[in-house]
Amino acid sequence: MFESLTGKELELLHFMKDHGYPVFHHSNLFRRDVEFGIRDYFRDKTGKEIRPVEFSKLAEEVLKNLEREGKIHPRFQNTWVLDIPEFAPAVKKDGEEKEG
Repeated sequence: MFESLTGKELELLHFMKDHGYPVFHHSNLFRRDVEFGIRDYFRDKTGKEIRPVEFSKLAEEVLKNLEREGKIHPRFQNTWVLDIPEFAPAVKKDGEEKEG
């Protein structure tokens, strides 16, 4: 089994954002995105494939921890709202959003 991600939730979210997943303050966070983010994270960090049953269990752990810490809030089934200001898009001086 692959290692736990407890305590590495923010590292995972940063990884996901850096790899094109839609991870932004006040955006929806979908369970399936977290599962695939975990799959890609382990593929990148270990060079090994992780089975769907394993990344599904790890996603459940990650989502429970983030919810317990108040960093995500349930919205719909398998959907949460991300509540981490450090993931807010940076704003240019002219008021337009830029990637951040």
